[in-house]
Amino acid sequence: MELTVSLPVFIADVVLFVVIGYAALYALKRINRYEGALNRFIVVTAFSLFLASIGRAVDIVDDFVRDSGMLMHVEQIAYFFSILGITYGLMNYIRSVERRIFPVPSGKALDGKLPSGGFMYLGGEDEVLGFLGRCGIPAMVITRSPWKYEGSCKHVQTLWITQASESGVGPTKLHVILDSAVKFFQGGGKLVVIDCLEVLILYNDFQSVFRFLSALKDYAIGTGSTVLLLVGSSTMDEKEMMILKREFAPIKDLKELLKTSP
Repeated sequence: MELTVSLPVFIADVVLFVVIGYAALYALKRINRYEGALNRFIVVTAFSLFLASIGRAVDIVDDFVRDSGMLMHVEQIAYFFSILGITYGLMNYIRSVERRIFPVPSGKALDGKLPSGGFMYLGGEDEVLGFLGRCGIPAMVITRSPWKYEGSCKHVQTLWITQASESGVGPTKLHVILDSAVKFFQGGGKLVVIDCLEVLILYNDFQSVFRFLSALKDYAIGTGSTVLLLVGSSTMDEKEMMILKREFAPIKDLKELLKTSP
């Protein structure tokens, strides 16, 4: 048997076959090692890589065949289903990760209704927990300490701001935080609370954070929802505080936000 292609092409085909075959075996050995979405992703990836390795093997045989019409069809079918499988597995896994990280609205309005727009509160966290329980609407808290809100209310969910875990979002990724909050509003969420403003300002400049907050407020108004900032006295200087107050109305008592339905 003689090669019908150049030697570099043949070597490239062999190298690709070895690499894809090794990746398929690597994935196969990890099936059932993990649970849930990750295991499903590994299963789909292993099967897809196995199909791709078959395609590469057929391609190597094809390097020695002059009339390769049938072999070409086998290669195309193997690659077609391999690409479909990897694409499906990757998109499905990304969706499962996003569902775990980014909150989805749950619950419905119960005994309270909030005015749309942006507000800032200078009080303590204990009052906020009580407020979230009383307002009775789907809410998301963007926080450095999600455990403080666990079990407080079934309709309250959290977005963890952290650099140390894949279960949260880094403080510099303001666009990702904004996208999550906007999707929360669009999905029926009515309240977004930000209790880590000082962290966002620490990792970003004030102007970037202010633009992020202004955009979030605009989306809240457009969906009839509310943004509530929890602001500590040492979070920013006087000039920055004045700028923020022009965009977010200060409130002294969270009860001011509650409007009893007629």
